[in-house]
Formats: sequence, C-alpha cells, structure tokens
Amino acid sequence: MLPLQQQELADIEHLLSGGVGLEAAAVRAARLAGDARVVDALRADGFNGPRYRKFAGQLMAYGWPIMLSWNSTAEIFRQTSLIGRPVPDREIIHGWDRDDRSEVATDTVLAGLELFRTHALENGRWTPEGGATLTTYYVGACVRSFRPVYIRWSREHMTRQAMAAIPLGHDEADPLDGIPDQRAADPYHAAALQDEIDRILPLVTDAQVRIGIGWRAAGCTQGEAAAMANLTEKALERRLSRVRVKLRAVTARWQEPGEGGPR
Repeated sequence: MLPLQQQELADIEHLLSGGVGLEAAAVRAARLAGDARVVDALRADGFNGPRYRKFAGQLMAYGWPIMLSWNSTAEIFRQTSLIGRPVPDREIIHGWDRDDRSEVATDTVLAGLELFRTHALENGRWTPEGGATLTTYYVGACVRSFRPVYIRWSREHMTRQAMAAIPLGHDEADPLDGIPDQRAADPYHAAALQDEIDRILPLVTDAQVRIGIGWRAAGCTQGEAAAMANLTEKALERRLSRVRVKLRAVTARWQEPGEGGPR
C-alpha cells in the first residue's frame, strides 16, 4: 500500500470530526504523543500478544460503525474515488440491505487492520510527525481496503443470485438437504449423520456457519440455528449459499471420470 497522503488523512479527519475543524494545537500534540507511546509499547511486544489484541479490538470497534454508516450513505464510494481507487460501476450492487452492509463493513475493518498493522506499525509508516492520529490512519487503511473487499462480496452476491435462479435437477439435490436429523434414534441414521458432517465441515471455514449446520442437523429450524450461531436467518442462509456452491463444485469433481470417480 502506498503511504496514506497527508491531504487524504486531513479529509478523513475533517469528515470524522463532523466538519468542526481540527483540535487545538496543544490537544492535538498531546494525542499524537499518546499515540506514539502506544506504538512504542506495542512494538516492544512485537505487535502481538494481549496488549496488541486489546488495541486491535478498540480500533475495529471504532472503525466498524463508521464503515457501516459510510456503506449506508454511499460515502465510502466517494472516499475510494477520492483516493483514486473507485469501485467500478459494473460491480456496484444497488439496494443492498443492512445485513449486506454489515458483512462488508466487518470484512473491511478486518482487512483494514491487516493493512494498518503491516504498513503503519510494522513498516513504521505512521509517525506523530505526520499529524494524523492512529484512529484516523486506521480509517484511512479501511478506505484503502474497501475496494477489493467490496468487489469480492459483489461477485459472490451475483454468483449466489445466479445459483438461486437455476432450479436443481432431479439428479442434483441440495448437498445440505442430505444431512439427516440427529434426533433420529436409528443407529444407521446416526452413522449417516456423522458421515455427512465429516464430509461437509472440512469445507466450511466460517465458524458461525459450522455452528448453524450443526444445529440444523440437530433438527432446529433455520431461524433457531441462526440464533444459536448469533446470526440473522438471512445472514445464515446467505453464508450457507456459499457452502452450497462450494459443495456442488467439489461433488462435481468427485463425479468426474478418473481417480476416485465413477467409471
């Protein structure tokens, strides 16, 4: 990532302050000196460990509502255009709902944190002499991270929409429909359940989806499983759609002629 430019950071600072202007020089100097002490302490820990995790959590807690708000007002698209990283019009999904905006905001603050850690902290590109606070610099890193995060989400969204529009054939059942009800007492069904879960879970890296699949297998409704996974029902279904796409691709490979496939 190119170093964040002073004007870019000044614009973000002005926006975050609500347009009321910068702090008094003495207050600003004290904040920057405090930020420098924080960075020195984190550097002594190798930017790792409990203190760094607490610091990272505070940064993300600060950045997430900003990204969510900017997603809702389209301010984030203006910001990315201002720094020469606009989202192409063909990638923009109009009418995305709060769950969508929340998902993108979460991915953006996570990607922004990695960028911030690598470039601002480990590479030493943040300095108090630059004039930007750590929080402003972090928000700038989130803005820089938004474009690839959004494009990835947009393409996944369009893929899910396309998959949803294609009816399953008689010989193409939903892979998740094959999970038997765990409440069945029949040992055969219990063994079948374990086999299906063993096959599916290695392909699922999302911890909340793993929880949701487990509760669905236990006989819960989609809404109940979503609540147990701390997701909305729509968010769980959206993530399960990704799993279905992955499972169909894997199943198709298993069924190809050759090693391990039918002959």
